[in-house]
Amino acid sequence: MTGASAGAGATVPDRRGPARSPYLLPRQPDPTRAPLRLFCFHHAGGAASSFSGWQERLGGGVAVVPVQLPGREHRAKEPRLREFARLVDELDEALDPLLDAPHAFYGHSMGGIVAHELTRRRVERGLTPPRQLLVGACPPPHRPHPADGVPPERRSDEELTAWMAGLGGLPDLVRRYPDWLRLAVAVLRDDLSLVHSHASGPGGATAPDPLPVPVRALAGSSDPLVTPGLAAEWARHTTADFRVFTLAGGHFFHRTAPGVVLRLVASLLAAEHSTRS
Repeated sequence: MTGASAGAGATVPDRRGPARSPYLLPRQPDPTRAPLRLFCFHHAGGAASSFSGWQERLGGGVAVVPVQLPGREHRAKEPRLREFARLVDELDEALDPLLDAPHAFYGHSMGGIVAHELTRRRVERGLTPPRQLLVGACPPPHRPHPADGVPPERRSDEELTAWMAGLGGLPDLVRRYPDWLRLAVAVLRDDLSLVHSHASGPGGATAPDPLPVPVRALAGSSDPLVTPGLAAEWARHTTADFRVFTLAGGHFFHRTAPGVVLRLVASLLAAEHSTRS
């Protein structure tokens, strides 16, 4: 089951443009029908299905657009990307036709890095940036990602399995089936390689200039990777308004307490939209 189920309504027509992009779900509801679009970027080892149910909870005023990276779910037969710059290039081109109207980004963990870099690319190109950048369980750009350090290709399957399981990111059902577990670890390894290739990571470029975009950082109260204090350091990466929120839960609080998370996201989007209307 993919995370495509996003409520009733017309899907994006099968024509030249965004409908042809594999980064969108096969039956993505038409986002042009809502006054605001929320693009959601998943965590390492995850997929667009991690945002399943968001459309129903956020309602018709927001079009939820989960972004699917290659090598998983409906893109399982495609090779996974391991070069961050190439991913941003592809996302910038693929999503551009849908970024011409009011929109916001939400990225969880690795997805927050992706959302931030795509935002920066849009600003550098002189294009309209998102009205808000929401990042969950994601370290700020000037800090190394907690998954950095030992290159993923040098970690054993057992080490990666234990690491993800310790964060609560590996369902028991997956662990019971060896083939599923091997695939999950392979996806995680490649996604961590993607993070490792990020230019702002260890040995890379200096931290980027702050963006003229409001940033909202969400942190789990018991997240061992990204503490609320670390999330608060996102403040230095915006010249606009910044707020940090602590939510009950660990690294995957968006899955363990979706109702709480989505009530917060809805209120943040509504507040920003009302000030611009």
